[in-house]
Amino acid sequence: MPRFLERSGRFLVSTNMKVMYSTLTAHEHLEEVDEWAFYRALREGRRPHLFLTRDPHARAVSAFKDKYRRQMELVGTEAFWGWQRAHRVHYRHLGLRETDPDERKREAFLGMTFERFVDLLPRTKVWDGHLRPQYLLEQIRVKRLLPVASARITHQRRMEELDPDELLRDWDLDVGQRRNATPRAKDPEYEDPAIVARVRAVYATDCARYGYSV
Repeated sequence: MPRFLERSGRFLVSTNMKVMYSTLTAHEHLEEVDEWAFYRALREGRRPHLFLTRDPHARAVSAFKDKYRRQMELVGTEAFWGWQRAHRVHYRHLGLRETDPDERKREAFLGMTFERFVDLLPRTKVWDGHLRPQYLLEQIRVKRLLPVASARITHQRRMEELDPDELLRDWDLDVGQRRNATPRAKDPEYEDPAIVARVRAVYATDCARYGYSV
């Protein structure tokens, strides 16, 4: 789970994949750490802890476009990042095996519609960080996502309503130049009201806790 320490010890930041992860990694004053290191930092003192969230539907669309569309265009080239957990958690649902040729995997993912992806979310969402519910970050979690302690969040901000001036002034975070942002063009495949409602039902806890409509 993406956790960051401000290198001089002033504050902590947590977020999820497909929220602002790539943007945060570009900040030199932030160090990404594992859960145990984050836990130790929490125990050392009551530092401010910023938690960034995103609309669960927008996050699901971004994950789908990035992992199962944009990255599929790169298969067979040097720019392809390789088959990641976000892909592997779908293998058995798509009739794939680890040893299958890249082209067969590519065709299977290109054949997976957004609706099918949403159908699978109840079975895939906890196994990959791009799909995992955001509320899980409220606890420090280690082996098999078992909670160890409260993450003691002091400030929660929704990505859709960020104040760039506040983030720069209070957290030294420059969000003016977003990194690895997925194009936001509207597409009926992703905006069907029935499918949107199903995504929100899968992430009902996130919607309720962070003020997103269900």
